[in-house]
Amino acid sequence: MGSQTVGGLKADVTELLNGARFVKENGETRVTVVTFSDMQCPACKAADAKNKELFTMPGVKVVMRHFPLPANVHKYSQVSARAAEAANLMGKGWEMVNILFEKQEEWSVVGDPKVKFGEYAKSLGLDEKDYLEKIESKEVYENVALDAGLAARLQLSGTPTIYVNGEQVGSPFVVDKVKELLKAQ
Repeated sequence: MGSQTVGGLKADVTELLNGARFVKENGETRVTVVTFSDMQCPACKAADAKNKELFTMPGVKVVMRHFPLPANVHKYSQVSARAAEAANLMGKGWEMVNILFEKQEEWSVVGDPKVKFGEYAKSLGLDEKDYLEKIESKEVYENVALDAGLAARLQLSGTPTIYVNGEQVGSPFVVDKVKELLKAQ
Protein backbone atom coordinates (compact mmCIF):
# COMPACT_ATOMS: atom_id res chain seq x y z
CA MET A 1 0.00 0.00 0.00
CA GLY A 2 2.30 2.81 -1.07
CA SER A 3 5.07 1.90 1.35
CA GLN A 4 8.34 0.65 0.01
CA THR A 5 11.21 -1.15 1.61
CA VAL A 6 14.67 -0.08 0.59
CA GLY A 7 16.70 -3.19 -0.15
CA GLY A 8 14.45 -5.30 2.08
CA LEU A 9 17.02 -5.04 4.85
CA LYS A 10 16.00 -6.33 8.23
CA ALA A 11 17.46 -6.03 11.71
CA ASP A 12 16.55 -7.56 15.03
CA VAL A 13 14.47 -5.03 17.01
CA THR A 14 16.13 -6.14 20.26
CA GLU A 15 19.53 -5.32 18.77
CA LEU A 16 18.25 -1.98 17.47
CA LEU A 17 17.02 -1.07 20.96
CA ASN A 18 19.97 -2.44 22.96
CA GLY A 19 21.62 0.50 24.71
CA ALA A 20 19.30 3.09 23.14
CA ARG A 21 19.07 6.27 25.17
CA PHE A 22 16.78 8.43 23.01
CA VAL A 23 13.47 6.61 23.43
CA LYS A 24 9.96 8.06 23.44
CA GLU A 25 7.01 5.76 24.05
CA ASN A 26 3.33 6.52 23.70
CA GLY A 27 1.40 3.83 25.53
CA GLU A 28 1.89 0.12 24.94
CA THR A 29 4.32 -0.33 22.05
CA ARG A 30 2.89 -1.88 18.91
CA VAL A 31 5.28 -0.36 16.38
CA THR A 32 8.93 0.54 16.96
CA VAL A 33 10.64 3.12 14.77
CA VAL A 34 14.43 3.40 15.07
CA THR A 35 16.22 6.17 13.19
CA PHE A 36 19.99 6.36 12.72
CA SER A 37 20.68 10.05 12.39
CA ASP A 38 23.48 12.57 11.93
CA MET A 39 22.67 15.94 13.51
CA GLN A 40 24.43 17.79 10.67
CA CYS A 41 22.67 15.87 7.87
CA PRO A 42 20.06 17.94 5.99
CA ALA A 43 18.21 14.76 4.96
CA CYS A 44 18.00 13.75 8.64
CA LYS A 45 16.57 17.16 9.49
CA ALA A 46 13.94 16.73 6.76
CA ALA A 47 13.10 13.19 7.92
CA ASP A 48 12.82 14.37 11.52
CA ALA A 49 10.35 17.09 10.50
CA LYS A 50 8.34 14.69 8.32
CA ASN A 51 8.16 12.03 11.03
CA LYS A 52 7.28 14.33 13.96
CA GLU A 53 3.73 12.98 14.08
CA LEU A 54 5.12 9.59 15.17
CA PHE A 55 5.74 11.11 18.61
CA THR A 56 2.01 11.55 19.19
CA MET A 57 0.75 8.26 17.75
CA PRO A 58 -0.53 5.85 20.42
CA GLY A 59 1.35 2.55 20.36
CA VAL A 60 4.48 3.92 18.70
CA LYS A 61 7.95 3.80 20.23
CA VAL A 62 10.32 6.30 18.61
CA VAL A 63 14.06 5.76 19.02
CA MET A 64 16.98 7.80 17.73
CA ARG A 65 20.51 6.43 17.45
CA HIS A 66 23.58 8.42 16.47
CA PHE A 67 25.28 7.67 13.18
CA PRO A 68 27.79 10.51 12.78
CA LEU A 69 29.12 10.46 9.24
CA PRO A 70 32.85 10.98 8.59
CA ALA A 71 34.25 14.49 9.04
CA ASN A 72 34.89 14.83 5.31
CA VAL A 73 31.11 14.52 4.81
CA HIS A 74 29.90 16.52 7.83
CA LYS A 75 32.63 18.37 9.71
CA TYR A 76 30.68 18.62 12.97
CA SER A 77 28.80 15.32 12.97
CA GLN A 78 30.78 13.88 15.90
CA VAL A 79 30.61 16.93 18.14
CA SER A 80 26.92 17.51 17.35
CA ALA A 81 26.15 13.89 18.31
CA ARG A 82 27.99 14.53 21.58
CA ALA A 83 26.01 17.78 22.00
CA ALA A 84 22.72 15.87 21.83
CA GLU A 85 24.07 13.09 24.04
CA ALA A 86 25.34 15.51 26.73
CA ALA A 87 21.94 17.21 26.88
CA ASN A 88 20.26 13.80 27.12
CA LEU A 89 22.34 12.93 30.18
CA MET A 90 21.09 16.20 31.69
CA GLY A 91 17.44 15.40 30.92
CA LYS A 92 16.99 17.50 27.77
CA GLY A 93 18.06 15.17 24.95
CA TRP A 94 15.07 15.37 22.64
CA GLU A 95 14.85 19.13 23.19
CA MET A 96 18.49 19.50 22.12
CA VAL A 97 17.93 17.28 19.06
CA ASN A 98 15.08 19.59 18.07
CA ILE A 99 17.27 22.68 18.45
CA LEU A 100 20.19 21.08 16.59
CA PHE A 101 17.97 20.28 13.62
CA GLU A 102 16.12 23.61 13.80
CA LYS A 103 19.36 25.63 13.89
CA GLN A 104 21.45 23.28 11.73
CA GLU A 105 22.36 26.00 9.21
CA GLU A 106 23.52 28.25 12.08
CA TRP A 107 25.94 25.96 13.92
CA SER A 108 27.14 24.06 10.84
CA VAL A 109 29.04 27.09 9.50
CA VAL A 110 30.71 28.52 12.62
CA GLY A 111 34.35 28.05 13.62
CA ASP A 112 33.53 26.31 16.91
CA PRO A 113 30.00 24.94 17.20
CA LYS A 114 30.45 24.20 20.91
CA VAL A 115 29.91 27.91 21.64
CA LYS A 116 26.50 27.68 19.94
CA PHE A 117 25.76 24.34 21.64
CA GLY A 118 26.45 25.99 25.01
CA GLU A 119 24.00 28.78 24.16
CA TYR A 120 21.37 26.23 23.15
CA ALA A 121 21.90 24.29 26.40
CA LYS A 122 21.49 27.49 28.39
CA SER A 123 18.23 28.24 26.52
CA LEU A 124 16.99 24.82 27.70
CA GLY A 125 17.75 25.73 31.31
CA LEU A 126 20.92 23.63 31.54
CA ASP A 127 24.07 24.86 33.26
CA GLU A 128 26.28 25.89 30.34
CA LYS A 129 29.59 25.09 32.07
CA ASP A 130 28.43 21.62 33.20
CA TYR A 131 27.00 20.97 29.76
CA LEU A 132 30.20 21.90 27.92
CA GLU A 133 32.19 19.65 30.27
CA LYS A 134 29.73 16.81 29.66
CA ILE A 135 30.23 17.08 25.84
CA GLU A 136 33.85 16.05 26.40
CA SER A 137 33.09 13.36 28.99
CA LYS A 138 34.08 9.72 28.57
CA GLU A 139 30.45 8.64 28.99
CA VAL A 140 29.28 10.85 26.11
CA TYR A 141 32.07 9.62 23.80
CA GLU A 142 31.23 6.00 24.71
CA ASN A 143 27.49 6.50 24.11
CA VAL A 144 28.06 7.95 20.64
CA ALA A 145 30.56 5.16 19.88
CA LEU A 146 28.00 2.53 20.98
CA ASP A 147 25.49 3.80 18.41
CA ALA A 148 28.10 4.24 15.68
CA GLY A 149 29.34 0.69 16.36
CA LEU A 150 25.82 -0.67 15.92
CA ALA A 151 25.47 1.27 12.64
CA ALA A 152 28.76 -0.26 11.48
CA ARG A 153 27.65 -3.81 12.43
CA LEU A 154 24.42 -3.24 10.50
CA GLN A 155 26.55 -2.01 7.56
CA LEU A 156 24.52 1.16 7.22
CA SER A 157 25.60 3.28 4.28
CA GLY A 158 24.01 6.63 5.03
CA THR A 159 21.67 8.78 7.03
CA PRO A 160 18.91 8.77 7.84
CA THR A 161 18.44 5.01 8.03
CA ILE A 162 15.07 4.14 9.50
CA TYR A 163 13.75 0.80 10.70
CA VAL A 164 10.06 0.15 11.33
CA ASN A 165 9.64 -3.03 13.42
CA GLY A 166 13.10 -4.09 12.22
CA GLU A 167 12.47 -3.50 8.51
CA GLN A 168 14.39 -0.74 6.76
CA VAL A 169 11.95 1.78 5.29
CA GLY A 170 12.71 4.80 3.12
CA SER A 171 12.17 8.09 4.96
CA PRO A 172 9.21 9.28 2.82
CA PHE A 173 7.30 6.05 3.59
CA VAL A 174 7.79 5.74 7.36
CA VAL A 175 4.56 7.38 8.57
CA ASP A 176 2.43 5.43 6.07
CA LYS A 177 4.13 2.18 7.05
CA VAL A 178 3.52 2.85 10.74
CA LYS A 179 -0.15 3.66 10.12
CA GLU A 180 -0.49 0.49 8.03
CA LEU A 181 1.02 -1.65 10.82
CA LEU A 182 -1.13 -0.04 13.52
CA LYS A 183 -4.28 -0.70 11.45
CA ALA A 184 -3.30 -4.33 10.85
CA GLN A 185 -3.07 -5.09 14.57
